[in-house]
Amino acid sequence: MSGVDVRYSETVEALSKRRFIDEVVAVTRERDATTFLYVMLREGGGIGVQWEQPGVDHLREYRIVEPDGPGCPHCAIIEAVAELAPVLPLDALRMARSRGQYETVLRTGQLPTPAFARQGASRAITWLADCHGARGNPHTGADCAEHAAIGPSVVTDPLDVDATPPRAVREMAGIADVRELSLLARDWRDTAGEVARHSRTAVTAWGFLRGSCVLGVPAPGVPGVVYALEPGAAVDRRPFPELYEAALQSLAGRPNLVYADRACLVPDPLAGRERMPSYAGGVDLAAGRPVRTLRLPSGRRPLSRRGRGILLLFEARHAMTVRVVERDPDWESEAALHIFEFGMLEELGGDAYTSSVAVFLDALRKEGDLLARPDKALGRRQSKTLAGVFGDIDDEELHLWGSVAYRNAIMRMLGSQSAFAEHLRMQAS
Repeated sequence: MSGVDVRYSETVEALSKRRFIDEVVAVTRERDATTFLYVMLREGGGIGVQWEQPGVDHLREYRIVEPDGPGCPHCAIIEAVAELAPVLPLDALRMARSRGQYETVLRTGQLPTPAFARQGASRAITWLADCHGARGNPHTGADCAEHAAIGPSVVTDPLDVDATPPRAVREMAGIADVRELSLLARDWRDTAGEVARHSRTAVTAWGFLRGSCVLGVPAPGVPGVVYALEPGAAVDRRPFPELYEAALQSLAGRPNLVYADRACLVPDPLAGRERMPSYAGGVDLAAGRPVRTLRLPSGRRPLSRRGRGILLLFEARHAMTVRVVERDPDWESEAALHIFEFGMLEELGGDAYTSSVAVFLDALRKEGDLLARPDKALGRRQSKTLAGVFGDIDDEELHLWGSVAYRNAIMRMLGSQSAFAEHLRMQAS
């Protein structure tokens, strides 16, 4: 294990809607250290509820069954969220938006996942609320008449590119370039989907990538500025200089700025030295507001597909946890982010990965301190075993995953997420 005690339900509990709601509320009250809560519609009508606490992810699987047959899972989820509102708590605005967001995702033909994140320790501070979408058919024969009628009027992919991009985008890049950016973003996203199909840990980050990330076209020569292309949006005929000036004016002197719900996948059209994706805050010209961006490199020899998928999911999870522009460093969240990555690697790599972590852990215990040359800890045979998790990789990528395994070993040696967070803080300083 990575140090996070991931507790998965071995069975699916068949409960009435009332008992399901009561149990979700009761477990949420009991697990009062929860920092993230997900209520996930499963394909086929099941419901997964995951409570994430520092060091423990707790997942339970349910199916709604009434005396006269299967019950509507959509009704159960929506009503459960309503009763969770005073428990988390959610304010009236987030509560009012919750059902609308759920049904918006349902209309896209995806599986809705209401998602909640704690903002502070005090119960006077409302939780953040969102609804992600995951790939899959959200409808079953158990749907009530109301929810069965909510179907995709037009099923769109958030990375779809309209035939005629806005004027500012045409001024930033040619139409052919935009289509090329869309293909590059889809290829990166596909690598994350391949990982998510084999990792329970990755499911919520994948839902965010698939349902909440649109294509962002980078503005040449203006770092951090992008144009977020929303499929089906009204054609904007304003020129680039006008949009840029309007964006600067809308952001000037405004404290406590909040990022847009949508994030952007932003491919780099120029081949550079970078191989790994990265998270960064940016400005969306289209809306004139801050936007979270996931930067995707192009050029050079790419990383392995599995490696690219893991790294993009890591950065997506990072973006999910950042909602305000200015905030103090949160080392607990940084530690949890690494533990999320360790969990994916353990699920995907099995013994080939955990045995590498064990080599580093043994070396740390013998040394009694951090290793002076961690890159020398793995022998040739063990390095080959670790590389086998990813396929045909070069020495640079092998060094990357060796350093991740080394951090995993440090976390195990320290014994808790809080201690690991303090280690990361000390390393940064």
